[in-house]
Amino acid sequence: MKNKSWIIIVIMGIALTISIGYSIVLSNKKAEKESTVTTTSIIEMTATTATIKNTLKGTGTVEYKEIKKESVDNNTVDSEETKANEEEQTIEVIKQYNVKLSVEDKDFSKVKENQTVEVSVKNEEKNLNYMGKVKQINKDPLSKSTIDIEITNPDENLQADMQAVCTIIIEKAENVVALPIEAIQKDEENKTYVNLVQDGTETEKAYIKTGISDEYYVEIEEGLSVGDRVQIIKSSTTVVNDNEKNILKPTSEK
Repeated sequence: MKNKSWIIIVIMGIALTISIGYSIVLSNKKAEKESTVTTTSIIEMTATTATIKNTLKGTGTVEYKEIKKESVDNNTVDSEETKANEEEQTIEVIKQYNVKLSVEDKDFSKVKENQTVEVSVKNEEKNLNYMGKVKQINKDPLSKSTIDIEITNPDENLQADMQAVCTIIIEKAENVVALPIEAIQKDEENKTYVNLVQDGTETEKAYIKTGISDEYYVEIEEGLSVGDRVQIIKSSTTVVNDNEKNILKPTSEK
């Protein structure tokens, strides 16, 4: 029995060695058949005018309340008989639509009262757009802080309990010189520059001063004018199978 056990162990060891060796050979062959190809492309962009908004977004539920305000109208009559002035009280009902937003505490430093807010509400697959303003900032160190947004132009389509997406306009620059974000580069001293196109396709490094930015554009305060062209160089690396590369390689005609 002992001899049979040893024979089985030896056979299993040989099989394991062959399997590992075969895997290594396949791996080496695969590595030999694959290579990396780097593609470089030059992209040209033109400075243009744009309106850039630095914003802060939040979602909340529309709340409705009525504020009753009493007003007194004094009708002064010169006649002695009605010298006791008639006082007429009227009650004015103010309809108010608010949205309470929860935002991260790190963003609170950007929010100020009376900032403009764009409000989007979805109603039966239709988007309703309103304007609003930051009414109150509620900082709470013990729980999540909130922002009260007042909708300033409500209509009959707006109702309580609707979900609203509010975009607070932190900063806004209208009709300024702008470039796409990807065109902006930094040198070894962290200074901002672009590759400005001169005559033909020649470029030179031009240092610029930037302003506010959004998801797509950066404001150019100094260093560029509308119509100036800049270039960026993009490189991408892909893994190519050598066999496929040879198949695709054109052959010379005889």
